[in-house]
Amino acid sequence: MDKKITRREALKGMFFASVGLASGGAILRSCTSSGNSSSASAASAAIPWTEAPEGSKVDTRTWSKMGETLGLLGLGCMRLPSLPSEGGQGGFGHGGHLDQEAVNQMIDYAIAHGVNYFDTAPAYGESEVVTGKALSRHPRESYKIATKMSNMAFGRQEPTLEAAKTMFETSLKNLQVDYVDFFLLHNVTNIDEFNKRFRDNGVFDYILEQKAAGRIKHLGFSFHGSNATLPPLVDLYDWGLVQIQLNYADWKDMPANWGPPQGETSSEYLYNYLTEKGIPVLVMEPVKGGALANVSDALAGVMRERHPDLTPAGNALTFVGSLPNVMITLSGMSNMEQLKENVSIFTGFEPFDDKEMAFMQTVADLYKSNVHIPCTACSYCMPCPHDVNIPGNFRVFNTASDSLNIPDPEKKDKNYNKKKKAFLKLYNELDKGARADQCVTCNACLPKCPQHISIPDQLKMISDLVAKL
Repeated sequence: MDKKITRREALKGMFFASVGLASGGAILRSCTSSGNSSSASAASAAIPWTEAPEGSKVDTRTWSKMGETLGLLGLGCMRLPSLPSEGGQGGFGHGGHLDQEAVNQMIDYAIAHGVNYFDTAPAYGESEVVTGKALSRHPRESYKIATKMSNMAFGRQEPTLEAAKTMFETSLKNLQVDYVDFFLLHNVTNIDEFNKRFRDNGVFDYILEQKAAGRIKHLGFSFHGSNATLPPLVDLYDWGLVQIQLNYADWKDMPANWGPPQGETSSEYLYNYLTEKGIPVLVMEPVKGGALANVSDALAGVMRERHPDLTPAGNALTFVGSLPNVMITLSGMSNMEQLKENVSIFTGFEPFDDKEMAFMQTVADLYKSNVHIPCTACSYCMPCPHDVNIPGNFRVFNTASDSLNIPDPEKKDKNYNKKKKAFLKLYNELDKGARADQCVTCNACLPKCPQHISIPDQLKMISDLVAKL
């Protein structure tokens, strides 16, 4: 061969040779009838995990600077279970109401097993109210509550001082508390945006006043920017913590279409920079919105051979928890099974050593050797003014891609018809009016996406593919 191959192509070749699978032979990961990815693929479900013993607690780390001892696992309250309802997405205000009883049971189990950090936000629909009701049944000292100043310009409230005051007071009322343990400025990307949302209008001064009054114990921000835009934000204030997206797939580089004005981004740089500054790291998206829990059977098999006692989600969570400056691994769990598995991982926690961390980067290369849309199903882009199910369309594409079942009409390989049938079956499960071809490029979704995905372009790519098929 006189054609050079890339490192990822070489890895991909070794990968399929090692597991004995042709590229078209992987099984599509399963989906629920509502279109949400199931909690585990067939390969994942085959891996046994043992529930943490009754009375056991998740491991903790003590952060002397803030005087807090926190469980390694935090419960993210953005994807809480919802009641059956057409179009219900569980906490995003798209037609479904959260299941209070199910949330109560999850929070009771979490607290009983040492989970003491609960994360919510005004932007998460009913989450603050439901989380507040569940937590208020427990002694206040048994849990730490985190919420946010979600005054994004695309939200229901403009970033004015009066709106910010109302939002903060409403959060305290919804959560049924007199103070919040951790308060984060939500979805910050760069210094110019920070100034517009928090400094120019006096909101940041107001927040500092609330902190001085004891109504906020620790102050930080959740970051969705680039390597270059983080340092100016860190230099603004003596932050108690910073929340970043971190997982093994994004460790070396965030997705290629992490576009303007962000630039080059990697979890590794963000983590190392914050560590050098002495700022504890709060991790969001450790399983990349569930994508790393639902990898193809072939990739799950590679991890199972190396770590036979860990599911794909377990591998992803262990990678994050192995980093010593990670204060909390925040996992958005939507059912009791996910909670129990995650608790079991962080009970008697066994971190990866350097060799295992390097192995996970090989897994990352294999994972990203497939075309992938970096959607985490956060649903900030929803509702679409034209009723397109944006995360649903992306989920269809990623499901097929992760399973190596994207049909290429230009290069019809021997498995083309099989891939075509599987892809169209998934696509046709979406409501006709919610499919990618209904996008009119109004661009209303673009400023809402924390992943900075070029959503209309990706929907057009899917629509064009379907048309060719």
